[in-house]
Amino acid sequence: MTWRERPWFGVIAALLTGGLFLCSRDVGPAGPLVLVAPIAILIFAVSAQRAWPVGIAAFSAGAIGASGLIFAYGTIFPPMVLVTWITGQGIWYLAIVLLTRWVARRVSMWLAIVSYPMFATASEFAFSLASPHGSFGAIGYGLVDLLPLLQAASIGGVAMLSFIAALVPMALAMLIVSPADWRKIAIVAGIPLLLICAFGAARLSSGTGDHARIALAAIDSLQADDDPSEAQTIEAAKAYADLVRGFAADHPDIVVLPEKEFGLMAGAADAAAAQLSQAAGEISATLVAGFNELRPDGARLNLARVFVPRGSPARYQKRRLVPGLEHDFIPGEAPLVIGDYGIAICKDMDFAPMIREYGRRDVRLMLVPAWDFVADGRLHARMAVVRGVENGFAVARAAAMGRLTISDAYGRVVAEATTSEQAPATLVADVVLGPGATPYVRLGDAFGWLTILGAITLATVGLLSRGRHTQRVAA
Repeated sequence: MTWRERPWFGVIAALLTGGLFLCSRDVGPAGPLVLVAPIAILIFAVSAQRAWPVGIAAFSAGAIGASGLIFAYGTIFPPMVLVTWITGQGIWYLAIVLLTRWVARRVSMWLAIVSYPMFATASEFAFSLASPHGSFGAIGYGLVDLLPLLQAASIGGVAMLSFIAALVPMALAMLIVSPADWRKIAIVAGIPLLLICAFGAARLSSGTGDHARIALAAIDSLQADDDPSEAQTIEAAKAYADLVRGFAADHPDIVVLPEKEFGLMAGAADAAAAQLSQAAGEISATLVAGFNELRPDGARLNLARVFVPRGSPARYQKRRLVPGLEHDFIPGEAPLVIGDYGIAICKDMDFAPMIREYGRRDVRLMLVPAWDFVADGRLHARMAVVRGVENGFAVARAAAMGRLTISDAYGRVVAEATTSEQAPATLVADVVLGPGATPYVRLGDAFGWLTILGAITLATVGLLSRGRHTQRVAA
């Protein structure tokens, strides 16, 4: 029995993989570690003689890796919701690793190398289509700081990023398990990864053209709950109007303020809108601000009001609401595009297929009022960055209790600031407008669907195989 098969290595693999996922996935601070996190568990999976120790180790690794959500949302969502999610992540990872083990030990090395990335990406993509949280939790978001790899999102969306994030550790694991097959591993994994990096470097060499000057602002100490009083609304409107006027010397083209900052009753909302519109007019800037409005019939609306110099104001209604927290809000039905600019609100940006509508309409800059939960500020800001790479537009996102972030269409964060209840946060920066019309806009989620087809094909090949490769791979 080799060290790779021993139970003690299974324990180490579970802790190591789980700990690295905890540091890299979701709210983890070191995203690139997703490229190495699964290596230990994959080595154990294809080497161990029995499946049940692998299942226990994989479940433990998946649950540990998802436990960072307790830190981010422990005071926001009921404990049962978090326990269910973390347990579900453990079960999902158990299934993926056991399926990878079963197929990899029955098929040729050529197919074994792609088994883990195929199963992981296909299941993740399928879940995102039905989840009320969209693509939240995708392992591909861990690559957002690796700019050459990030450009793959302009072809295959976050699904292609997740595939890359799973292919690298699987290739390294198989190289350790079967070093004699290094040529096959280089062909199946190494050459595609080199081509992706070359494509990414070429895409990053572009990025000149028209630009816009963006100003973002957030006053966390004034961020009201879902029932702001009229006095709170007026106070917030006056404070933000003063901040907007303070941008005059910077000559911004656009100012973006956070989500649900103003409201609730129609009279207070209109009074706030008048103050903001006047301030925006004084500095000749387009202003986007979040409103929490109550209609006479009792329905609540999460709105972004847009005030355009010498133009008619516009309204966008948030279409993707936070389950549980926004249960009494009415979702919107249509995107809002004004010239080259698109408007979305916070959680809308978690849903790649919906945001692709803006790409099809040649949007070059997305303006996004948002409201985070402090600990997940960077995560949600980076998810929005990926939407920009997918669709070829820059993103200006102003989040209360989170980050003020301006990024270009290639995922480069041009400027960023963390908000605080201690003092107002402001940010002004120039950003190049995106080119629009990426391959992802034209192809849609074709890559995600291909992984589902590939996963089904691999499973079928595994069923038809007689396990002739088992001993060689496990040796």
